[in-house]
Amino acid sequence: MTATQDRRLRRALYSTLETLPPSPAPLKTIIRRGRLIRLRRAGAAVGALGLAGVIAVTSLALRGGPSAAVPPAAPQITAGPGGVFARGTANGHAWRLAVQNIADPGYSCLPAIVLNGTDADPVYPKPATAATIALGPADPGVGYAFVQLPSTINAVVVNGDVRVPAVTVAACGLRYHVAGFAYSLAKPLRVTVANPPPSWPPVFTMPAVSIQPPGGNITPENPGLWSNINTALAETAQGTLASGTLPGGQEWAIKLQFGAGGDCYELDGFSSHSEYQMGYCGPVSTPDGPETIMALPLGFPDGTGATGYVVPVSSGLGQLKATLSGGSAAPVTFRVVDGRRYAAFIVPDPLRLAKLTWYDARGQAIASTTALPQYGYTQFQP
Repeated sequence: MTATQDRRLRRALYSTLETLPPSPAPLKTIIRRGRLIRLRRAGAAVGALGLAGVIAVTSLALRGGPSAAVPPAAPQITAGPGGVFARGTANGHAWRLAVQNIADPGYSCLPAIVLNGTDADPVYPKPATAATIALGPADPGVGYAFVQLPSTINAVVVNGDVRVPAVTVAACGLRYHVAGFAYSLAKPLRVTVANPPPSWPPVFTMPAVSIQPPGGNITPENPGLWSNINTALAETAQGTLASGTLPGGQEWAIKLQFGAGGDCYELDGFSSHSEYQMGYCGPVSTPDGPETIMALPLGFPDGTGATGYVVPVSSGLGQLKATLSGGSAAPVTFRVVDGRRYAAFIVPDPLRLAKLTWYDARGQAIASTTALPQYGYTQFQP
């Protein structure tokens, strides 16, 4: 074929193509792609709020379909550094759930599930063990939860659309198979499992941690305290932290029960053959976390009274000084219970605790606070 013939053939072909009607546009494909773009944008907005942007070692995606259509997660996902098995953002702040040792250095290993390196839940590996927690004004409207699962279950579905894979974590010679997530307190929490074994409920009931006050804002009953179910194998320990006699002759003792219910304290007073008690539970902290200052006020029939104080302290602390309103100092007793160190003392009426001061092993003051509770607890980072 000559060059002239080739050019004539190309012109004829182009002319034929121009006369053909255009093929119909793939509208279904275009609409589907548009929806995906909108969903991605919506997902980015939700991630900014942090209530549905859950990450458990691998990234999770929001799914609008029924939970039965959610595929199982890859088996045996292992935790990240520090035992972290879930992380994400809530109210613009990063959060993480991890399994770690919460015993003081030099003592037997004590595993716990910990939120943000601060609030610990000393539970052992056991399927169907679960807990929820909320932090109150520090993190309004958000709850956190974990579920321990059998090795055959690789994921849970939260409120029908968020798939959370189970992660395998090793700590203190034990292995946890656990799924963790954040959720909104604005609606009830519903956790389901696709294709559960016969012994596992298809809908897992989680404990509630919030109340609805008259103002309409949802707040937790006990900020920083885990609410557990099925804690038969939870770590438990107890002991007397301090005891003595008040100026009026009343005997007293501060006792501890440590476990999945938190650091639970009891102040016992004995007067004229009668016994009086005041008890309260507070969050379980870690050796590097903030310390919970607990106040237990107790009154007697003769009008006198006293307030017992307990502060879990790290093993590296040399001294904790309790300065009273009259300028004197209360004697502080240190006790170790289950690998954790506590400082306890009592303040008789009409005196009040005015200041707490932390000292290192060399006797140097490292921190102090005057923001002290008269009842219940507050947390302070020395």
